[in-house]
Amino acid sequence: MLPLTAITAERPATNIWTASLYAGLATAILAVATSLLFQAEIPVLYILAFLLIGAGPVIGYGIASGTLGSDWKPLIGGIVSFILLILGWLLWPILVGALSRTQSIGKLFIGSLIGFVLGVIVFLIAATVMGQNPQWIGTGFTLLCAVWGGTCGAAMAAWARPA
Repeated sequence: MLPLTAITAERPATNIWTASLYAGLATAILAVATSLLFQAEIPVLYILAFLLIGAGPVIGYGIASGTLGSDWKPLIGGIVSFILLILGWLLWPILVGALSRTQSIGKLFIGSLIGFVLGVIVFLIAATVMGQNPQWIGTGFTLLCAVWGGTCGAAMAAWARPA
């Protein structure tokens, strides 16, 4: 007689630091592309790259959790949220949270707000260090986006509900 048993396999929790690193790196790469295409004066491409900045934290979290490509709806929500330029940081948690099964809108909003505030602080520190040379604005924008994306990735990893 063979005993019948059931085993429950649970995916280990995503490391917050790894998710933050990947999300910040993905967002920074897209922000660098945006600033370089903006300087090259190619409007279609830099607008497209700017829209992809919203997908950076979702991509980084997906890489860290091993679920990249399993659910496309939050990725599309991240891209669509950046259609309204400055309001992208406010619309991002609403659209990503509404289209994701594992994320809460309120917690993503808190993470996005904290990330934006930290990003502005880093942007202003870069402004203080760089002085009056206007060439630093692309670097400052990249830093702001990287800090925002990393914070959002950490929030997504820390507050994810089981699927």
